[in-house]
Amino acid sequence: MLARTAQHWRPFRQLGRPRPLSTSTTSPAASPAASPTAALCVIGDEILSGKTQDTNSQVFAQHCFSLGIDLRAITTIPDSPSSIASTLQALSAAHTLVFTSGGIGPTHDDVTYAAVAKAFNAPLKHHAETLARMRRMIGRAHTRPDPQGSEAERACARMALLPSSAANGCVVFPCDALWVPVVRVGNVHVLPGVPRLFAQLLAAYLPTVAGGVGAGFVRVLVGTRMRESDVAPALARLQRVYAPKGLKLGSYPNWAPPGQGPPGQGPPGQLPPVVLSAVGRDPEQLEQCRKDLCLHLNGFDIAA
Repeated sequence: MLARTAQHWRPFRQLGRPRPLSTSTTSPAASPAASPTAALCVIGDEILSGKTQDTNSQVFAQHCFSLGIDLRAITTIPDSPSSIASTLQALSAAHTLVFTSGGIGPTHDDVTYAAVAKAFNAPLKHHAETLARMRRMIGRAHTRPDPQGSEAERACARMALLPSSAANGCVVFPCDALWVPVVRVGNVHVLPGVPRLFAQLLAAYLPTVAGGVGAGFVRVLVGTRMRESDVAPALARLQRVYAPKGLKLGSYPNWAPPGQGPPGQGPPGQLPPVVLSAVGRDPEQLEQCRKDLCLHLNGFDIAA
C-alpha cells in the first residue's frame, strides 16, 4: 500500500462512521532515533540571476530522502568568498553534513575552494593525485594543468588547488571514470555545480558518509476533494497523533498539471484540490496513517 501505480488510483469508500481520532502517543522509548541532519549550499551568481536553473537541490533532496538523512536547509549564495566562508561556518556548526554545489573551475569567479580554505584554516595546495588524474583523463586536445606552465595551464591547474590539512582535510575520487574529486574539510563536502558531475559524484559518495542512518524515509499520498481549509482541523489532530511516532503530515493544493488527474475521478483537468502527504520510516505506522487520512478526510490513494 505504500507505493501505487496509476492503475491503483481509486476513490475512498467510507464504511460506517469514522472512528474518533485517538490522542494516545508512543512512549519516549518508542520514539524514533534522531536522524543525521544535512544542509546544501548552492553557490553561483548565475543561479541568483536566473540565468541557470538549479537542479542539484532536488537531486540532493531525493538522495537524502532515500537514505534517511534529515535535510534541514538549502541556501543559495553568490560567488563571494566572504559569503561562502560565513555561510559554511554557520551551516557546519548546525548540521551533521554540509554539501556545496558550484564555484569550482579555472576562472576568476570560481572561488569555493579558496573560501573553504579560509573558513576552516585549511591552506590551499596543489593536490598531486588530482593533477595526475587530470593529465591522464583530459584529452590531449585540451589545455593540460601545469602550476608552472602558461597562463591557461595555470588556470587549469586551479581546479587541483584544494584545501588541505593533515588534521581535517580529505580528497576522494568516488567515480573511477571522473578525475573530479570530492573535497572534505571537517563536515563540509565540496562538489562541482555541473549537474551531470554533481549527480554522479553524489550518488557514489553520499552513501559512504551516511553510514548507520538506518531505513530511508517513505512517503504515502492521499487525494481529497475537500478544500484545504476544511481539511485543516482534522489534519492538525492527526499530526498531533502521529508526530510522536516519527511521521510528518502535510497538505499541498494544485498538486498536478491540468489533464493529469486520476482515472475515474472526473473529466480531464478535474483534479483533487488537495493532496495529503505522510512521511516517515515505519511502514506500519504509515499504513495506519494512510487509512486515517482516507477515513477522516474522505480521501483516496494516489501514487507516491
